[in-house]
Amino acid sequence: MSRSTYNHVMLRCLKYLVPITTFVSLLALSFPSPSQAESVTVPEFAGTPYDLVNAVNALRASNGLSAYSVNSILMFTAQNQADYMAVTGNVSHTGAGGSSVTDRLLAAGYPLAGDLSLGGFRSENIIGGIENMSAQAAVNAWTGDAPHLNTMLSPNLSEIGAGVAVIDGRVYYVIDAALPTASGVPQTGATAVGGGSAIPGAGAVIYPVVVSTPNADGDVIHEVKAGQSLWQIAIAYEVKIDDIKGLNNLFDNNIYPGNTLLIKKDTALPTLSPTVSPVESLTPVTLPSPTITSTSATEVVQPVNTFIPLPVSTSGPTNNNRIMGSVIGILALALLGGGIFTWLGNTKSE
Repeated sequence: MSRSTYNHVMLRCLKYLVPITTFVSLLALSFPSPSQAESVTVPEFAGTPYDLVNAVNALRASNGLSAYSVNSILMFTAQNQADYMAVTGNVSHTGAGGSSVTDRLLAAGYPLAGDLSLGGFRSENIIGGIENMSAQAAVNAWTGDAPHLNTMLSPNLSEIGAGVAVIDGRVYYVIDAALPTASGVPQTGATAVGGGSAIPGAGAVIYPVVVSTPNADGDVIHEVKAGQSLWQIAIAYEVKIDDIKGLNNLFDNNIYPGNTLLIKKDTALPTLSPTVSPVESLTPVTLPSPTITSTSATEVVQPVNTFIPLPVSTSGPTNNNRIMGSVIGILALALLGGGIFTWLGNTKSE
């Protein structure tokens, strides 16, 4: 083939390949890139108690103070207050039964140092907000005034506990910071000073709330045990304190061991009668007995070849690239062949 003939063939091929290449490029742009397809917006949610502790200790470190030590009793009291605020919907330092911060710490058995008649060495920060309010945002809000900032930066306190509760789209944060006695033992005669009827003194037995099942009338009845309060009972049964008070005509939060409370009314589910569908009678069909042809022991039965499909890759972008490459190759070959045949026909005609 002469050079002029070769150039003539290549020009004809390029004439067909240019629009094909443009089409394929536009088609490839219509497929999303992996970064676009995998982009997912992850919503933020409320932090954990330890997120709250870490944020406070980070603030202390930035001010040259040693970190607070996490105390399990303070974690318990802070979480209980957060739960109580979530159930009542009130952001308050007053807890169940009118208890104060000192009441709750002593009732839980914390070895609080200081003059207990003055409340002891302790401090509490509380805040409520929308559900996606972070622990860091809570700490930032507390830095806005001296009393809350002193709770986090006090040089006289050494231990901390934190609690977080989320309900109905709102979050409640609590931190309890305190100084324990040097011996680590509660002070002699330490008792609750707030007078809350449902908060026992240190060393008293607290019975956990055991959820009752509905009776024959569908009512849920709970008998109050020592140390139980309305907020504990409401949390256990997943109801609101106001609902319990309304069902039992209570005008305050005071309850006593032995009281019976109506928690829920008419909760029994109706008994459903099973529905039996009629069974269609079928006429038995007698099938002819199959004819079995015996073979000799030396006969070899050849296996039947079956078609086994090759596995197909399921990866999105890689599979699309392979398919597009195959399509381009096939179209290029087809057009190249078509151009050659056209040229040969024109050559003969000339």
